[in-house]
Amino acid sequence: MKLLAALLLLSSYQALATLPTIAYEINGALITENAVRYKDGYGFNLKANKVLRLVTLDWPPYIDENSCNQGWLFQFTVQSLLKKGYGVYIAFYPWARAVREAELGKADILFPEYFVEDGVISDNVLDKTRNELLALSYPIPGGDLSFVALKGNKISFNGELSSIKNLLIGVVRSYKNTKELDELIEKKKIATVVANNEYQLINLLLSNRVSLIVADLDVLKASLYKSDLSIKNRVQIVESLVALQPKLEYKPLYYSISKSKPHWQKVLQDLNHEIDSMDKTLFDAFINKKKQQCYAI
Repeated sequence: MKLLAALLLLSSYQALATLPTIAYEINGALITENAVRYKDGYGFNLKANKVLRLVTLDWPPYIDENSCNQGWLFQFTVQSLLKKGYGVYIAFYPWARAVREAELGKADILFPEYFVEDGVISDNVLDKTRNELLALSYPIPGGDLSFVALKGNKISFNGELSSIKNLLIGVVRSYKNTKELDELIEKKKIATVVANNEYQLINLLLSNRVSLIVADLDVLKASLYKSDLSIKNRVQIVESLVALQPKLEYKPLYYSISKSKPHWQKVLQDLNHEIDSMDKTLFDAFINKKKQQCYAI
């Protein structure tokens, strides 16, 4: 496992991102928009009266700069804004930087975000809460947040955080977990090691630096599958990971809209309108269609 950890640490995905294409329908007509390189990201419909700056991260299978279609969430987000007549400039950053850009008003939209409680303090603006700076959209489909361990490690978790309070846990910097867990971490009642991304998080676990990590197991698997590791090593690592039951929480995803922008309420209204037009059946069909375009098998 230590060898695999070293391999993983060195195996960031090296493929160059292709320019994405967005295809959607309006009144039965198929519209296709091709991205252009713009500043440090991708631009769509840049001649629009209002161009929105979006900041995000590599977080497969939801969104990823180097994945096919850049992920279903990228596709849904861009097409939703294009339908409303906006131009879009979207850039990928480490999550902590993406949060900073949005909280400081340098970006219009931060995504994907977990639900943020009212009392959560900003990491970037003194004496301000996240929700004073950013407004959450309606929810969109997300995934299960769990404690992930190595198979064979006999860790007893009964659903109560007190049952694992003496274990060292890996978390990603600036990610929001559950309200109870984040409060215990803040009060230093649960000890953590902080990683910058999922690759580092997995390495913490494989190298036995932590007993558990907090993650969406589907994100960990997708991160491994897009790595430069051999298929054998990818499979070996994926099969070594197990999400403990019960899960911590089902986590829907949200858009965070910067309240520092004069048009933020209209942007929020327009995004919510697009989300509201999609029930679970339509979202599932959209997500499956985007997956099938990438993985015909």
